[in-house]
Amino acid sequence: MNDYDYIIVGAGSTGCVLANRLSADPAKRVLLLEAGRWDKSPLVKMPKGIARLVSDPKHAWHFPVQQPRFPDTESAEMWVRGKVIGGSSSINGMIYVRGQPQDYERWEQEAGPEWGWSAMKQAFRAIEDHELGADELRGAGGPLHVSTGKFRYPVSEAMVRAGEEMGLPKVEDFNRERQEGVGYYSHTIKDGRRVSAATAFLHPVLSRANLRVQTGAKVERVLFEGRRAVGVMARIDGQPREFRCRGEVILSAGAILTPKILQLSGIGDPDHLGPLGIATVATNRDVGRRLRDHLGFLLPYRLKGDKGLNHRFQGLGLVGSLLQYYATRSGPMATGPFEVGAFLRTRPEVERPDAQLYLSAFTYPRSEDNFPVPDGVEDKPGLTIYGQLLNLESEGTVLVQSADPEAPLAITPNWLSTEGDCRAAVAMVHYMRRYMRQPALAGYVGEELVPGPECQSDEDILRHFRTTSLCGTHAVGSCRMGKDADSVVDEHLRVRGVEGLRAADCSVMPGLVSANTSGPAMALGWRAADLILSESLATVPSALSAQSPTAA
Repeated sequence: MNDYDYIIVGAGSTGCVLANRLSADPAKRVLLLEAGRWDKSPLVKMPKGIARLVSDPKHAWHFPVQQPRFPDTESAEMWVRGKVIGGSSSINGMIYVRGQPQDYERWEQEAGPEWGWSAMKQAFRAIEDHELGADELRGAGGPLHVSTGKFRYPVSEAMVRAGEEMGLPKVEDFNRERQEGVGYYSHTIKDGRRVSAATAFLHPVLSRANLRVQTGAKVERVLFEGRRAVGVMARIDGQPREFRCRGEVILSAGAILTPKILQLSGIGDPDHLGPLGIATVATNRDVGRRLRDHLGFLLPYRLKGDKGLNHRFQGLGLVGSLLQYYATRSGPMATGPFEVGAFLRTRPEVERPDAQLYLSAFTYPRSEDNFPVPDGVEDKPGLTIYGQLLNLESEGTVLVQSADPEAPLAITPNWLSTEGDCRAAVAMVHYMRRYMRQPALAGYVGEELVPGPECQSDEDILRHFRTTSLCGTHAVGSCRMGKDADSVVDEHLRVRGVEGLRAADCSVMPGLVSANTSGPAMALGWRAADLILSESLATVPSALSAQSPTAA
């Protein structure tokens, strides 16, 4: 099997779905390439294993961001992505949220009716096995199990009541067409075990003779004959290896690595690639640009009147939590990092929720400069409210700096580069503080630990937000899909200017989703498979005919 019908690069949230759907036809040979290892670690199955997995280079990519947050500081960040079968769905927080219908209405405007809410709603219903059962919106019986929040305790219940006191409706499921509200998150967890994209879509079909999965394969570039993709060059155990394809190559390596592979393959801005010694195969100046993401901010508080959860994750408390988990698959180790969530409008004039909250009775330790460090928990009781801005306007870039595939990328998020984003950031912090002052939490909330009561003016809040905010790990748009000639891929995910090459992952999303991106990435994979399977190479119009006028 060295001549495949489909080569899929990346076994993440989208790649696993594609491998499942495209290998269903036994006449089609499918190769799935993954740079990471198999998802055999028990920490992958244990939901709270996320605490160790995200810092483990054996299971996670760590991409340094070179852009300082503020001109007079050296504050930077590290972007973490899954490097394992299942991709980020094997190391993430497992929160399952679809986003708002308006998100997909924006997709339809940018990329056509194939990607509107009507089409995407059906893709979500097809993949779901929702614990609450099927209805006109939810799906049941699909590959991906979705469970409601089971882990509840007095402080979490008070957090929900506080949201109601803020005027938010209490909701059972955030995946309705009206998302605004407060409640417990749904997770891709079943019987206390993580359900990753690999668990749901890949492992059940590994016995197919026409499907091959190759781990440890770092794909460096796409191989072309003329402008037709005919395979990929990968490195396995340090040795170069070619994999040939008679059909299509599909890049599903994510919003960071998919644009990297395209650029190293000669698809991008020639003014950028040329000086690096990379010959241009097809010109597209948006490859690696138009990057957007969510941006988060932690407010930790001292907890009073309750022990909270910090003691459950260290010492004898951790031993007890592990014993409970292995005996009953329940307790704090059987759920994601945050139990309670909310979707809200930061200001009255905002038409739909523009921020997402995460709440739990734990706190991260802090560095010497009082910056929360997501590595372990504090010794003293605490509780955290974490907010993410959902509709940021700021756009960033992810660009190669060398023709050497091992060279680091230049990631430039351009956080808070618009006046509207700055206003939203300040408004969200004010909202979060009001939330924590509600009567339901009066018996639990002590002093604010970061940034502290001395940070009150809008100017001080914005400065602190700039220097201590956290990447939401929900990057999209770096290879955006669109009907316009300048988009990187067309409405059927075909890379413009070449043939036999598609991209399908968060990089192609033409706009942000108001959600954690793992679920939408799986639905995107399902929808992409629908489109691919409905075509044949003999009838698909050449992507060359739809290329940008500036194509090389």
